[in-house]
Amino acid sequence: MHVLSAIIKKELLALSRDAHGLLILFVMPALFILIMSLALRDTFRPAAFEIPNWAVWDGDATKESAAFREALPLPARSELRIVYVSSDDLERDIARGKMQIGIFIQPGFALTLGEMDADAKTKQHGPFVTIIAEPGLPAAIKTAFDAEAARVLGLQRMRELMRDSWPQDANGVDLTADNIAGTSLLATRYAQVSSATTSGGAAETASLNAVQQSVSAWLVFGIFFVVVPLSTIFISEKQQGTLPRLRALRVPARLMLAGKVIPFYAVNLAQTVLMMLVGRHLVPLCGGDAFSLDVNWLALWLVATATSLAAIGFALAVAAFARTTEQATTTGAATIIVFAALGGIMVPKMVMPAFMQKLAVISPMSWSHEGFLGIFARGATTATVLPPALALLLLAALALLIARWRLSRQT
Repeated sequence: MHVLSAIIKKELLALSRDAHGLLILFVMPALFILIMSLALRDTFRPAAFEIPNWAVWDGDATKESAAFREALPLPARSELRIVYVSSDDLERDIARGKMQIGIFIQPGFALTLGEMDADAKTKQHGPFVTIIAEPGLPAAIKTAFDAEAARVLGLQRMRELMRDSWPQDANGVDLTADNIAGTSLLATRYAQVSSATTSGGAAETASLNAVQQSVSAWLVFGIFFVVVPLSTIFISEKQQGTLPRLRALRVPARLMLAGKVIPFYAVNLAQTVLMMLVGRHLVPLCGGDAFSLDVNWLALWLVATATSLAAIGFALAVAAFARTTEQATTTGAATIIVFAALGGIMVPKMVMPAFMQKLAVISPMSWSHEGFLGIFARGATTATVLPPALALLLLAALALLIARWRLSRQT
């Protein structure tokens, strides 16, 4: 036990002197979390739900046309909700990008709205409402706005058609357009694994956001990037003769490996806490979403432990086979970057094509990423994250056995 304590002390001392390694382990993933949380914010808040800036040319100028435009959702800048005097001026501003969407209401809108033969009149005179978007407007925003305008127009037309015919049924229930459409029958929400997975009891159901994706992704990246400082220390010890001297003193290979696993495991747990705090406190200060700390802590510990051991095992296996620091850091870093690209770390899986999402399963970083996302965004329990955690622990055991075998042969 005294020997193991001495080895651990030696590792911590060597790591404390490696300023470059500490920057990689703590500062780099924190910066990535901050940058990517802000860069991906709108990706996880789909543009289809953003209301564009729009204006109206009202050629009908009736209370019906006014009711139609007032029922449309407020634009992102409410001061831009204006009525143009000239339709040409509005279309010119749209074409130049000064206005995102223009709504053109033609004369005769009110007269046609409540008539049964509206389609025939439309074929004869053309559409009574036309929506024109500026060329640079994303298709998702235009499609969503078109759908909302169609919904508003449909409900208004139903009210006009029912105004005189069915004002009220025998039971005194108002036959409004909303009742006929049955809008109250529909509700939507996000799924949650369990309502008792968090410390607060009832878990809040919400969609995956950019900070959850970024904290999970770059935490995994930072943990696996332990290959750089660990392999640097390991190769230096081989070159300086430290490992052969330990072997000559009959220190078992398993103790030498344990002396490296334990301190770097503690470092990885510190990384986990720090990255979560960055998402919780720093990202919101810069305009991003706040990371929720209301998670299943046992499940978090399990995934963090499995990820850490897999990363340390991989780093030790790489370092055990490398002859120089350059070989170890280059090979290890290159492999980690490939794993990150495949595993949804650098690019979220949600934007990958289907075949790339299937290919991601070959990356150990994908297993860890899915485990963390399950905890951060889906209220996952310990049982839920057990499969990826076991896969990571199996990888860790295999990598450590390879490192031990190689270390025994070299020393």
